This record gives sequence, structure tokens and C-alpha cells, in this order.
Amino acid sequence: MINDKIVITRTPLRISFVGGGTDMPYFYNKTSGATISCTINRYIYVTVKFHNNYQEKYRLNYSETEIVNDLEKIKNLRIKFAIKRLKIKKPLYINTFADLPANSGLGSSSSFTVGLIKALAKLDNQFFSLAQLAEMAYEIEAKITNNSLGKQDHYIAAYGGFNYIKYQKNNILISPISLNQNELNNFEKCISLIWTGKTRTASTVLDDQKNNFKKNFNNLKKINVLSEKFKNEIKKNNINIKKIGKIINRSWELKKKFSKFLTNNYINTLYKNLLKYGSYGGKLLGAGNGGFILSLSSQSTIKKIKKKLKKNKILQVKIERSGSVFL
Repeated sequence: MINDKIVITRTPLRISFVGGGTDMPYFYNKTSGATISCTINRYIYVTVKFHNNYQEKYRLNYSETEIVNDLEKIKNLRIKFAIKRLKIKKPLYINTFADLPANSGLGSSSSFTVGLIKALAKLDNQFFSLAQLAEMAYEIEAKITNNSLGKQDHYIAAYGGFNYIKYQKNNILISPISLNQNELNNFEKCISLIWTGKTRTASTVLDDQKNNFKKNFNNLKKINVLSEKFKNEIKKNNINIKKIGKIINRSWELKKKFSKFLTNNYINTLYKNLLKYGSYGGKLLGAGNGGFILSLSSQSTIKKIKKKLKKNKILQVKIERSGSVFL
């Protein structure tokens, strides 16, 4: 009997403001960690269905196309491990596409993994809570990256919204940051993402950070303090974007010390120019060495940055309240 059931998920990408690195288990198992991040209105879409072509068991369309009959021969490890984890034996068709390039610092691999698991589970009549979905996605990516990544991307992709997330040895607490509509609009207008023109794989940077853990430990504790400062500032009645920008800038200065691969001369020059043009502060998003730079600035400064950086794509985004959803 032909099964025509199709499941589509839409999973948002994210901006991480502060706390990156403190969500690594090798840090928060010794002391608690905290991140502040939000999902944005840019997405990864995953379509899955049981495959009815008798000549191929798996047809996978992502940046490459794979047609294989043996699960072990699937090259995309996230897809392979998700199918294994959910114990799906039937032939599968999987297709994915995204609004923005992969490896750009917006958590795309984690959003893909969350959306994929959610879609496959629905297709196979399995159900997982948001926490289970996030943990499962994390476990799959941790296996691929030799336990060198943190958990914030998986949790923010699953839950969505603007969140302060606390990481403890046996517990992860999600605390939504609530802004009224006027505050939210003003905050969103100050956010811009500047494309460096370079994509990168995170694994080299993350591995180096993990190897430097003892050296980085004190700086990670300082970043923890900055997460608390950010949370306190964003909850004030009149949000001071300048102060928040400076907090993010300070966290970037600390984060640059984590790995020699985290940044380069081009990125450093681009970031210095943003500050020169009037940006209150920002950081390179994601693991480093490419992707998008986050900048917080006034609307007049954003206009100036757009004039000065005509060769760089500059995005303005809105905060997405939902995490991974079915379409």
C-alpha cells in the first residue's frame, strides 16, 4: 500500500547575544552556565515522507543529493543518526532548504537537526517533548563533533522566542524574556546582521576551544556575569541599547581569546569599522571565523553602515516567537 503522508517542518535560525561557551557540558558540569539568544524570522524547512520508489531506499536532497539503499552509506551524519535514533526502517525521502547559507553562525545545523527529528517523529507517529527534541538533537550533533559543542542552539530552535537559558549539571531552565510590543519593536530595529562573505565549518574552532578549556575557564566565568548583566538591562522599563551593545562587545573581546581560529584580520577590521561608524557593539555570531556579525546600533547608524559597506549584505530581522513547527 502506498503511503502518501508528507510532513513539513519550519525551524527558525537564531541570534546568540551572550553566554556562548558556557552552554558546553564540560563547563556547566563544573559550574552553571547561561545564554541569552532569540530565534529570528529566517528558517530551515524539512520535508519528509515514506519513499515509494522501489529502486531506492533513501533519497536525500540537501546541498547534495544522495540516493542509497544502505543506511550505513548515508554521508550526511545528521540524517543517518536521526534515522537510527528513531529506529525508522521504512524507505525515506528527505528534502531540505533554507533562507540563508549554512555555516553562517546562525545555528543552521542545529535547527536542521531539530526540524528533521520533529518531522521524522511525526511521520512515524512518535512524540517527543520540546526538551526531549532538543536533547536528542544535541546528542546527535555531540556525537558528530566529538562533544565539542554547546546546547543553546538546540534548545532555542526547539522552544523559540527570546530566552535566558540556564545550564546546570542535571537541569536546563528556559526563562522567556518578555518585552512589550513597543520595546520589542525598538529592540528589533537596532539589530543588524552584516555578512562577512565567508562561510566556515565550526568543528575546527570548537575543537580548539575545547582543548583550551582550562585556559578559558576564567573568561567563561566572566561571560557568565555578562549574561546576568544583559538580562538585568533588557528587563528595565527603558532599554538602554548602548549599554547592551557594550555588554555584547565585552563578551566578544573575551570570546576572541578562546581560540586562534575564532577570528581573522578581515573580520577584526570589519568589526572595528562598525564601531567607528557608530555601532554600540556586537560580535561575530556562531563558532567564529566567518558568517554574520551582529551589530546593535541606532537606525541612523544602520543607514550609515549600509552606505559605507555596500559590498556586504546587511540583514535586519525580527524575533520569531515560535520554535520548530509543522506546516
